[in-house]
Amino acid sequence: MDRFIGDLSSHTHQLKERSLPFGGVTLCYTPNHAPNHAHIDSDIDSDIDSDILRCDRYLRVHWRNFLKALRSFDDYCEQRASDDNDGDELRMEETWWLMKIELRKDLRDILEPVLATRRNLRSLILDRNEFGRDGVLFLCNIIETNSYLKEVSLFNNPVKDIGDLTRLCDAVSKHPSLEDLALGNIGLDDDEGKLSIILKASKNLKCLGLSGNCIGSRSAAAMFAKFLTANDNTTTMFLRDNDFSDESAYLFALALRNNKRLRLVDLRGNLFTQLGRVTVLNTLFDPSSLTAVVESNHTSVVYIDESNFDELGAINRKGFQEENMHRKLFSALYATTPGGRLGRLLNDFPLGLMPDLLAYLQDFYLDDIPRGMRKHAMESLHQHALDDFDEAFSRQTTFTVVFETLRNW
Repeated sequence: MDRFIGDLSSHTHQLKERSLPFGGVTLCYTPNHAPNHAHIDSDIDSDIDSDILRCDRYLRVHWRNFLKALRSFDDYCEQRASDDNDGDELRMEETWWLMKIELRKDLRDILEPVLATRRNLRSLILDRNEFGRDGVLFLCNIIETNSYLKEVSLFNNPVKDIGDLTRLCDAVSKHPSLEDLALGNIGLDDDEGKLSIILKASKNLKCLGLSGNCIGSRSAAAMFAKFLTANDNTTTMFLRDNDFSDESAYLFALALRNNKRLRLVDLRGNLFTQLGRVTVLNTLFDPSSLTAVVESNHTSVVYIDESNFDELGAINRKGFQEENMHRKLFSALYATTPGGRLGRLLNDFPLGLMPDLLAYLQDFYLDDIPRGMRKHAMESLHQHALDDFDEAFSRQTTFTVVFETLRNW
């Protein structure tokens, strides 16, 4: 409580001083002083006390002082602008983090007109406030009024009423500039009707977060796959902890094969076995032949396994599309062993591209290839997990690969 009031008072002091640019508000109730920043669709540190900061009469005084100082600051900037000075030099794009706070009606009533009209407000994070239906409608009013917003998060605030969800999604779909929407852990609980409403409203978004909603049925996965395949705008999706199975992995693999505009898909914490993981990763890097490597998805990063997050997430994380493809070609050739396997890789590879392939081999060294890419190539070619894959991979040398490539050519 003392820390929260201290942060709120600090914001008030900053505005009254008018000596520093104002870039928004970070207010998160953290009783044990844990870090108060978290990704909009990720879990906050589990050590943080789950209690919500109750808004009493004493705290409302601080809120009123802060909002009064904010209005004074805005008037000051407007005055500077009218005096032919650059009043905008004190304004920055604002992010408001209002987390784990009881947003009672009297507090919402004084916050809503401020948030609804702030021209510099770009991100509004309302995570873990447990404000129920009234809070959802409070957010709807802000989205419907403030046309400058780009990012909204409602993480861990259950939306139980389908009518409230419909109004929220309607406001999102009509908003002229909103790009990122985080609706993680809002209690969808495999309700495909609610999921359909959200996906229909999200076609213009760049980033959509729906983690922790227990929407892992095959039909829900098919809805996501259809959305990802047909949508030209969405480049990032967070779908962690939704109980997706290996059957769903096949549908996500199809979506990744058909939509190479995707930049990031987070599927960690689901129920994929090794089979499901390989099914998805083969879409990004299929080492069964060099033609299959070339036709793989070279743009999307997929996080699918928490235990080797950095390895598997590195397959397309190193560079641009062509650079990723070259690394995969190098990795596939390097993972082969003499005795016919490399020849099978080259079976359907166009002969006219062979000089370019040999040039690629000279551009990379073993250390240039992400470990996860090397491991996936070895395990896919040998069709089982390799505990000693580093040793197996190191048996080949660049000279051996060049020689074998030329010999099979």
